[in-house]
Amino acid sequence: MTEKVLSDELHTHPLKVADIVSYLNHNGWQAVAHPNKRLLVFQGASDDSGNSIQLVLPSQNTFEDSERLLAKVINQLAAIEDKSPPEIIGRC
Repeated sequence: MTEKVLSDELHTHPLKVADIVSYLNHNGWQAVAHPNKRLLVFQGASDDSGNSIQLVLPSQNTFEDSERLLAKVINQLAAIEDKSPPEIIGRC
């Protein structure tokens, strides 16, 4: 079973949207235009079916669901890169 980071764990290791955006930019993920300005979408590696994987981030840390979305992205990156969530957080 893959280790998961929970949104309340991000209080211990606070992350900003900008930290994750920087990580994604440095690791080959491309920003994708999205009509909802409250969301940032990045496209990167392909899944087993050859479809591009997309990650969805809030555009700000202050939204009600920001921590949940950030935790989800950290967990997705950990699964994609075969790393633990703390490893991803440590590189952001």
